[in-house]
Amino acid sequence: MNKKTLKLWMLQVIVLSIVSCNDIADNPVVYTSFEQELTKTKLFTDIKENPDTMVMKKKAKGELDYQSQYSMMISQPVHHNQPDGDRFKQKVCILFRGYDRPTIMVTEGYLWSHFMDAEDLGINLNANMVHVEHRNFGESYNQDKGKWEYETSAQASADLHAVYQALKPIFKGKWMCTGTSKNGETSMDYAYYYPNDMDLAAAFGSPFNVSLSDKAFGQYLFNEVGTEELREGMKKNIRWALADGEKGLYLSACEKLKEEGAPEPSFTEYVFNVFDTFFSIFQYTLPAKHQERLEAMTKDEKTYVKEICNTIKDNRDMKLYTYFVDCAKEQGFPNPGYDYFADLLEGTSFKAEDVLASLLKEEDRWLLPYYDNSQRIDIRERFFVNSTVPLLFFYSKDDPWSAGQPDKLGSNAKKVINPIGVHSPKINDPAYCPAEIKQEVMDYIQTYIY
Repeated sequence: MNKKTLKLWMLQVIVLSIVSCNDIADNPVVYTSFEQELTKTKLFTDIKENPDTMVMKKKAKGELDYQSQYSMMISQPVHHNQPDGDRFKQKVCILFRGYDRPTIMVTEGYLWSHFMDAEDLGINLNANMVHVEHRNFGESYNQDKGKWEYETSAQASADLHAVYQALKPIFKGKWMCTGTSKNGETSMDYAYYYPNDMDLAAAFGSPFNVSLSDKAFGQYLFNEVGTEELREGMKKNIRWALADGEKGLYLSACEKLKEEGAPEPSFTEYVFNVFDTFFSIFQYTLPAKHQERLEAMTKDEKTYVKEICNTIKDNRDMKLYTYFVDCAKEQGFPNPGYDYFADLLEGTSFKAEDVLASLLKEEDRWLLPYYDNSQRIDIRERFFVNSTVPLLFFYSKDDPWSAGQPDKLGSNAKKVINPIGVHSPKINDPAYCPAEIKQEVMDYIQTYIY
C-alpha cells in the first residue's frame, strides 16, 4: 500500500468513525423516566404516581425497595374478537424496580386495592410488579355489566395479553404471572390461553372447581383441616346455629340485620354464611390460634350471631359481586359440607343447589342454568398435565381452599404443600412458611426467571 492509498484509507476510517459517533449521539440508547416510557407507548392514559400510600410507608421504613409506583388505564375491547366495538378502561398498577429486572404480573381476580399480593416474590426476585385489575371489578367496569356475555376467562385472559404486549417492549426480561386464590386461577387461565407469554405461571391457594356445588370442600373441611378435636368443636357450633331450623339463631340474625337497616337473609343465605364463618377461621388464622378464635366467636349467642351477620355483610359487599357471577359462569362454587348436617336441614327451605343463587341478584340468576364447566375440566384434565409453560401450585394444609387443588400434574408442573400457613403466600415469614418450603418455592421459580 503506497502512502497516498494509506492516507485515503485512514481518512475513510476517520470519516466513518465521525458518522458513527454522530449516529450514536443522535440516537442514544438511554431510558427516560419510567413515566415517560409509559407515555411513549401511547397505550396508557390517566398515569398517576404513588397510588398506594400503604406501600409508600413500607418503603419509608425500608421494608420495600423500589423506585416508583404508578396507576394508569389501558383501553380494552369488551369483546376482543371485535376490537372496533365497545371498549372500556382497565386499571393497571406498576411497582417499578428497574428496566433490567424480571417482571411479575399479578393477575387480579378482583379489584386492585394495593400492591400486597406477591409482595414477597417481588422482594425475593427484586422484580417489577404489574397488577391488572380484573374486568368488571373496581374501576374496570364495562358496558357488558349486567349482561355478562363477555365476563369469561377467555376475555379476561385477552385483557392480560394486551397489557403484556404493551409493557414487554419496556420490560424485556423474564416474566411470570401469579396470584392468590381467584387471582391465581386467573393466572392459570391466562397461561392456558396464552402459553407463550409467560416464562412461569404460579397459583397460591387457588381452587379449580368443576361444579356449582363442589363437595370436595366439605370433605376437606371436616376431615383434613386442624385437629380432630377442633373439627368436632366446629361441628358442634354449626349444629348450634342450625338446631332450630328457621327459628332460633336464624331469627336472631334476621333481627340484627333488620336493626342495622340491612335486608333479612333467606335461610339458604344464612346457612351458607354459617359455614363460611367457620371456613374463614382456617382460611385466615394460623393453626396455633384456631382454638382461641373458635372459642372467642362462639362464647355466647350474641357474639356468635354478630359473627354470622358480619360474614353475611362481607359476602354482600358489591365490590366483590362479580366474583359470584364468575362462579356462575365458569368457575363453580364450593359446597362446604352441608351433607354432614342433613338431619338438621331436612324439612327446611334450604337447598344446596340454591346457595349461589342466594348470593346473586335476582336479575342475574338466569346465569345458573348456563353454567359451563368445560374450560375448568379441560384446564384440570389436560392443561395441568401437558402444559408447555412451567406451572407452580402452592397450598397450605389447613387452608380449606386447598380442597380445590389439582390432583393430576405433568412433568412441567410442581405442587408445594405448606404444613402451616393460611390462604396467603407469606413465604418470607417463618411463622407462616418454614424456611425449607420457601427455598423450594424460590428454587423452582428462579430456575425459569433467572
